[in-house]
Amino acid sequence: MAAPLGLKPAHSVHGSCKASFRGLTSSLQKLSLGGSAERRQRLSVQAGRVCDLTGKKANNGYTVTFSHKRIKKLQGVNLQYKKVFWPEEKRWVRLRISTKAMKTVERKGLQAMAKEAGLDLYSLPYTDARPQRLEWLAQQPVNPPMSQTRVGKSRRMKNPEKLAASKKKPLVARYILGNRVILTRDPAYVPEYAN
Repeated sequence: MAAPLGLKPAHSVHGSCKASFRGLTSSLQKLSLGGSAERRQRLSVQAGRVCDLTGKKANNGYTVTFSHKRIKKLQGVNLQYKKVFWPEEKRWVRLRISTKAMKTVERKGLQAMAKEAGLDLYSLPYTDARPQRLEWLAQQPVNPPMSQTRVGKSRRMKNPEKLAASKKKPLVARYILGNRVILTRDPAYVPEYAN
């Protein structure tokens, strides 16, 4: 077997060189990590079928046959993704909770249960239900998200003279039948099957 390769530094660092690097290393030590690096370090993925409020999870049950063979049977929790109303903040909070926890929320209240579980409700995804927000949403036109920006952009005429002379109206996206989207050149157009 060959001998391991030993590398020697080409130059040795003398005391005077160390002194010249001393200011540089001390300034580098003062540098702090940015906020994005700290956020990346705190990322922790919590997988598994566990109730957010009660911490319930599956247990290992066994089905024992007549010949005493034990067959493992995982008894899972009945978990549901639910939007639960948080009355103190007037918002619908999205939780993954068991059906038993739903009944307990009705009895105790969401904030009390979250405090017991050590859950920060502000960090969860939510839908705002404040009257001011609902009033503002009622005043806005109910258009699909792509109605303004994306529709017809790639198919638009590149020549400005042709575009000015064209009689065609631009494509407009509209909601019909709840969440279905139709593309039309007439914004007032409503198909007969939408009624």
